[in-house]
Amino acid sequence: MRFSFFITLLLSVFLFNCKRGNVYEKETAVLDSTKIVLQVKLNELKKAELNIHNLQYPKFEAYNAFLKNNVKDTIERSVGNALQAFVNSGNTIKEFNKSKGELIKQTETGILQIQKLSADIKENNVQHNVIQSYYNSEKGHADELIKTIEQNMKALNVSLINYRNSISKTEEYIKHINNGQLPVVVADSTLE
Repeated sequence: MRFSFFITLLLSVFLFNCKRGNVYEKETAVLDSTKIVLQVKLNELKKAELNIHNLQYPKFEAYNAFLKNNVKDTIERSVGNALQAFVNSGNTIKEFNKSKGELIKQTETGILQIQKLSADIKENNVQHNVIQSYYNSEKGHADELIKTIEQNMKALNVSLINYRNSISKTEEYIKHINNGQLPVVVADSTLE
């Protein structure tokens, strides 16, 4: 009788612990999925640098400065639209470049925090009364970050298309008003 009571008690404790360990399986699965989405977004942010460079974006500053200093006359509507698209898309790309580093840093931090929380929950290293608040906090921050990255990437992609579509007309106009020459980008030797 005592032995069966002991077995029943042991079995109850074991089943209770198994059940407790599975209570937060959904949360850890969601955290793991969110981490993967953040990793994909991080890769998109890092790949954006290559896309920007491939479009010859470094020309933007020289062309933009030239246009600011030399466009004083009335110009054709189609040329004006192309120049405006060039300047607006270039400025959007420039702003993206400024904020990209911070987005990458926040994304990397978010991935590490989610990874740590998921591991802690799986290993029962977090008090059960605070798991839900930690989960909600990390998941909410990750969702906001994903939304921000998606908005930035959408604006960047539209700007890259507009930049690519307007650069040839911009170069034609610059050559037209500058005796067939494009402005030359001069490297600043004081920066080296």
